[in-house]
Amino acid sequence: MSPVPANDGPADVYDAAADWHERRRAPGWSPADEAALTAWLEADAQHVDAYAALAEVEAALDDAVAAGGLDRELAQARAAFVQGRARNARRNFALMAAGLSGVAVLAGLGGLAWMNAGASEQSFAAAPGRRSAVVLADGSRVVLDGGARLTARIDRRSRDIALTGGRAFFDVAHDPSRPFEVSGGGHVVRALGTAFEVDLAPAAKTYQVALLRGRVRVSGVGQPVELAPGQVLAADGQGRETVSSSDVAAATAWRDGRLVLKGDALFDAAAEINRRGGRRIVVRGSAKDLKVSGAFGGDDPLAFARAVAVIHGLTIGEAADGSIVLSPAKDTGATAD
Repeated sequence: MSPVPANDGPADVYDAAADWHERRRAPGWSPADEAALTAWLEADAQHVDAYAALAEVEAALDDAVAAGGLDRELAQARAAFVQGRARNARRNFALMAAGLSGVAVLAGLGGLAWMNAGASEQSFAAAPGRRSAVVLADGSRVVLDGGARLTARIDRRSRDIALTGGRAFFDVAHDPSRPFEVSGGGHVVRALGTAFEVDLAPAAKTYQVALLRGRVRVSGVGQPVELAPGQVLAADGQGRETVSSSDVAAATAWRDGRLVLKGDALFDAAAEINRRGGRRIVVRGSAKDLKVSGAFGGDDPLAFARAVAVIHGLTIGEAADGSIVLSPAKDTGATAD
């Protein structure tokens, strides 16, 4: 497949999106083509919007055909779509949709028009210590932290995501006609167009949802809880749930490889870095309770350890397994780094 030309403006973006749609429906679509489409979508948010918008048009056209509502205007709209004249397709469809009986006008972006079987199932896993950004079939964007795993099943009526481990941040494509649900840890998060994090920590048997924007409803062991932006729902190992306010933007800075601390205990900060993979940090003695504030690179454990050692006058050592050891200056039980 030859690559889609670079886009020079909004019209070109829609033309490119239309080209991708038609190519994906044609015979011979390969894994390499799928990877190229994903790369194009990830290159620019406008690409995702244009691709999802055309999916909306095509899905409605397909529904109209199934309902027996095909007439001359509908045929013209599809012809415009096939030829890549995306804006004409959207305009023609919008004008004629109200006159077709039995045809529902999709309220949001992200209809799955191109799925031959009517449903898409995708599985993703991020390697330990490496974040992974993916685009789901509906245009929703997901960032997986190292070791996270999920399966997404999306069709024309629902978007069901199963998070089976780790931490993931969801930026959901707006589509009120198809609720977006994330299950895992005995809970289900339901959203219609929002950005939030779901964190499963199997070792500690804890669960957490942090809402950056929009609204979500979380169903678990008790009554469903609706969160507002800046709120966090946390469940402990016994299933007890609490809702609190937090700086969610700082808490989700891991998406960019950053660690933002605001008076956090050094022990907790080290645990946050350790879950990202790579070289582990071990904090000994009274150093565990030291408070740390500031913005750090979360992907470089040694750089973090050195910075904290300077701030608090700690000793850096190395354990037999290669772990970085932070100790009070008087503790020299580890080999100096």
